[in-house]
Amino acid sequence: MFWLLQIFGWAAYTIVVILYTIPVADDPGAVAYRAVLTATCFAGTFILWLVCRRQWRQGFRFPRSLVIVLFWCSALTYLCSALSIKAEYVWGTDLRPFNLLLSLTTVTNAGFVFLSWTALYFGIKYYQAVEAERRRGLAAERSAREAELRALRYQIHPHFLFNTLNAISTLVFEGHNELAVSMISRLADFFRITLDGPSADEVTLEDELRLTVQYLEIEKLRLGDRVNVQINVDPQLHSALVPHLVLQPLVENAVRHGIAPQVGAKTLSITAAADEHDLMIRVADDGLGPQVRPVVTNGNSPGIGLKNITKRLADLYGETASLQLIWPERGGCQAVLKIPLDRHRTFGSDGL
Repeated sequence: MFWLLQIFGWAAYTIVVILYTIPVADDPGAVAYRAVLTATCFAGTFILWLVCRRQWRQGFRFPRSLVIVLFWCSALTYLCSALSIKAEYVWGTDLRPFNLLLSLTTVTNAGFVFLSWTALYFGIKYYQAVEAERRRGLAAERSAREAELRALRYQIHPHFLFNTLNAISTLVFEGHNELAVSMISRLADFFRITLDGPSADEVTLEDELRLTVQYLEIEKLRLGDRVNVQINVDPQLHSALVPHLVLQPLVENAVRHGIAPQVGAKTLSITAAADEHDLMIRVADDGLGPQVRPVVTNGNSPGIGLKNITKRLADLYGETASLQLIWPERGGCQAVLKIPLDRHRTFGSDGL
């Protein structure tokens, strides 16, 4: 970047000097003065570059570094001014004796060039340092957020495993060995899919539904015909991105705390709809209401799964996503997920 800015910057400066010199082109002294001043200032910036680079790499210790830089600016200013005036007297028509006491105008010209160049150099270096620090901060923040999201997602595995092993032990205790063996096989398939699946924080709704159906197959082995599953999702929404493992905790809460404690068949439904901006996913059951459900799913006391979902939604989408629990008067519970629907965040060529 230094060489690029040095070449193009001085090329532009030279063009300006040439245009400024055209009106006095018939005066050899003026032409020589400006040509030598431009050339010597250009050469002097390379010396100044070495000085500034050394001070910057040493941390620019104020005021020591400032004094050193100003000293070199002053020395180069005097040298370039003296050479320019000497050239004017040599090639000009006015052959006055050369005087080392330079005029204020001459010193100002060279001094302005060196001070401006120095200010631009340190300004760019400071900007680069700030940008590098900002990028490091964003990278650290992104890494921390990704690590937190992975940790939240991985919490689901032991939580779900504990509940499923509980169910398997119950089946074994009650003598339903074949069901227990089948559930173990389904559990292995479920974990094979979750562990071998994508490691991204978001997956397509189609993949998430496939994983949820795999989980429901495990629960249906335990509950049999007591749970009736209905999935109503428009195929055009299958490519929409949703957080990985976001439906399983909602379905698990509905089955274990709304449907399983009751006698008789109950229905669990999963529906999805979208408007121009948001994807709405609803997991509903017609089981127990808030008054008789366990405290882990009641009102303001969500369990691990619901807290996990709320935290992940906030980390991934901020305030544009939400999880809401609705308690219909007829009983049961509805968990409504609102996720921002961005056409650029979808898989597949057909889009939405």
